[in-house]
Amino acid sequence: MINFKNLKFGDKVYIAKDTNNSFSKKKIKKIIRGVEWFRYDIDNWTYTIEEIVYCGKVTHIEEGEVRFEEDRITEYHFKYPDGQIYHEWEGEDTDHLDNWFYTSEEAESYIEDLKVSRSE
Repeated sequence: MINFKNLKFGDKVYIAKDTNNSFSKKKIKKIIRGVEWFRYDIDNWTYTIEEIVYCGKVTHIEEGEVRFEEDRITEYHFKYPDGQIYHEWEGEDTDHLDNWFYTSEEAESYIEDLKVSRSE
């Protein structure tokens, strides 16, 4: 998992993604010597690594005496290869960032661990 505060603009972040294909895979049937055989066109799970770039940050600076505002959270912005910008914010809820890594090797290792745990 990454720590947003350690990132510098232009840093690459790697997201390990897994997709469950149980309901989208198609059965391919074939009859060989009178026996019907089948296989699926894709595996139950597919894995990808997405590379995004840290491109911006929004911080809120209060000056003087102000009332506490919960939504004054620092936002971190990331650019996808297609140019779309996505944001995350710092806070307590970081469980969904378990698959974000500093290097592609860490993301690949995470995917290998997922494959092993799912094959058991």
